[in-house]
Amino acid sequence: MFATEDGGLTWERRNRLSNADACGAHDHPAAPRDGETGHCVHNIVRAAGGDLLYQQNHHGVYRSPDGGRTWQDITPGLPSTFGFPIAVHPRAAQTLWVIPLNGDSAGRFPPDASAAVWKSTDGGETWADKRTGLPGQNCYFTVLRQAMATDVATPAGVYFGTNTGSVFASRDEGDSWNEIARHLPTVLSVEVMERAG
Repeated sequence: MFATEDGGLTWERRNRLSNADACGAHDHPAAPRDGETGHCVHNIVRAAGGDLLYQQNHHGVYRSPDGGRTWQDITPGLPSTFGFPIAVHPRAAQTLWVIPLNGDSAGRFPPDASAAVWKSTDGGETWADKRTGLPGQNCYFTVLRQAMATDVATPAGVYFGTNTGSVFASRDEGDSWNEIARHLPTVLSVEVMERAG
């Protein structure tokens, strides 16, 4: 990850150097090279009103309180270290959602083939699985990097799409879910458009 604070004139490396040892060695093409660059960032989001960042990647979920200068591992409590999407509440910076998957070699579907969106309301210190309305068995979908979004409603809505062509929505901040579309092509991205008036 690189950052600029002068409109792109100069760039500063802000990758997870402090977490390089925690990641360990692996043979993924995006593995770290000499601890400088190469961490495979699947998705990164910024919380409203500051430098708080969250990211989901090959090795887990991380939080940065200082704009990416340092990173803290907040994976403990999740069922796997691998996943693509991550979303943060539009107003509550400590509330976020992820969808862990079982990893590259295991098929990239929800652990135990049981769908769950994992929610934290304390910046990743603790996690709770939210399964109401989601497929509880034989669930082999993948949720890709950009296929999760939130709206600014009160309570905030959370949405995600799958590679099997479904879109799920939560109107209660991820506590329960409804399938609002199915039989679409692979959903690569989900965006929310606010209605005027």
